[in-house]
Amino acid sequence: MMSPKLSLSKGDKPADDTPKKQPYNFQDFVNSFNSLDPQNMGNWPLPVKLTVYLFVMLATLALAYFLLINPVMVSIEGARAQETTLLAEYRDKDSKLRNLKLYQVQITQMEETFGQLLRQLPKETEIPGLVEDINYTGVGSGVQFGKIEVKAEQPKEFFVELPIQITGQGDFHSFGGFVSGLAALPRIVTLHDFTIKPIQQKDSSRNDVPVLVMTIQAKTYRYNDKSDTANADKPASGAKPEEAKP
Repeated sequence: MMSPKLSLSKGDKPADDTPKKQPYNFQDFVNSFNSLDPQNMGNWPLPVKLTVYLFVMLATLALAYFLLINPVMVSIEGARAQETTLLAEYRDKDSKLRNLKLYQVQITQMEETFGQLLRQLPKETEIPGLVEDINYTGVGSGVQFGKIEVKAEQPKEFFVELPIQITGQGDFHSFGGFVSGLAALPRIVTLHDFTIKPIQQKDSSRNDVPVLVMTIQAKTYRYNDKSDTANADKPASGAKPEEAKP
């Protein structure tokens, strides 16, 4: 027995019982967090998985920055500051090293100049000879000395000053030659407190060169070697003198 056949006309369509899938919206995304099963993470929706992965990655990067990268960056900044300081010190020392030879030459020149100045300071035994040199210089310049008097020595801290009072007669040219001659002496001689006055001539009708009287104080110097002895004998600062024992 054959089953009856169903015939469908062209205008009839078969019924579709499959439900239509609704689109995934933001509310579904929010609701999916409330229904998550921690024991079944594999069935979580893809947007939820991506969001969790993103938060995990951001947290990992933040921890890596604050725990690993930031200390290294602080150390690098400190190293850069130290590098700047060391470079400045290097440049300063390099400049001093380059000028070291020049400084050594200058020190040598200063020592030679100091030695020459010390040699120009007369000793006690050379004072009479220096007075004779002053007398010869004046006579050679045309100055007639009335008095050359050596005063008492005046000790200073590092040298001894010896004043010499000089009185003489002559004209301007004679006095100029005398001063120039003193400057050319191998010893240090300085001139102080000079006065020049004309001499009243009895015959004022004559037109000769006027005669002048000059009073001047010359000073020479010698090294005070006693200052070294005094400094050596001084007790150290803060040291108490020893009391006499009974």
